[in-house]
Amino acid sequence: MDQATIVSYAVGYIAVAIAVFLMFLPALAILGLLLLGAGAVQVIVLLINAIAVGLYKAVLRMYHYLLDRWQSGHGGRLAAH
Repeated sequence: MDQATIVSYAVGYIAVAIAVFLMFLPALAILGLLLLGAGAVQVIVLLINAIAVGLYKAVLRMYHYLLDRWQSGHGGRLAAH
């Protein structure tokens, strides 16, 4: 094989590789957008979970605080009826 044939084959292979990449570019773009969307949904779910846990702990802390105040106002014990 002479050098011109080898160079033409190399250029052909490179052209085919570029063409295949360009053919799959829309699919790669859609896959990338789907991954970005899934990541955004995960971040939103994580934030909602963190807010829910924080609210739960705050309500629980407030409940214990009010219960302690109520019990200390009654001599530290519950009144028997």
